[in-house]
Amino acid sequence: MLRHGVRMQEGSAIPMLHYRGFALRENVSSMLSIWIEGMREVDPTKARELLSSNMSLEEIQAEISRGNITYRGVLRLAQDVYQLRGISLSRSGNITRIDAELARIRFRDARAAEGAEAGEVAGNINLTIDEDLQLGKGSMRIKAGSARGSYSIILETLPEGMRRGCNYQAPRA
Repeated sequence: MLRHGVRMQEGSAIPMLHYRGFALRENVSSMLSIWIEGMREVDPTKARELLSSNMSLEEIQAEISRGNITYRGVLRLAQDVYQLRGISLSRSGNITRIDAELARIRFRDARAAEGAEAGEVAGNINLTIDEDLQLGKGSMRIKAGSARGSYSIILETLPEGMRRGCNYQAPRA
């Protein structure tokens, strides 16, 4: 079952979040997309032990769901792509708070950009999302490259049907 971008499984939430909006710096606005997914990692040895035990699939799932959720994510600001690192995601009522560091991602065919090398921390982001309104706001600071500066962020939660891949674009009216 999905509720505002969170996949519910056996009473525990595995976040699969996608936001789209704008980053505002001075008099310029840039398109912004954020993808965050939560996962429970299971050691292969532990998985083999569970599967070879006499436990039912429901018992195995319950055992795995006791593990900690880790997060990974990507942020795209105009044409720049950043990995979200050290993601902290917390919920209180209908409010979700997200804090993360930004690390620049470079692709093989991309030109060398000024500033931080690929993989180096290039900034941070702080977001507050109202899950009932499916709207959020926050701030972001980038300390290297052509996107250097402080940004105000306005975003919305994308509906499930629009999350089917990174390149999806809404139809034009």
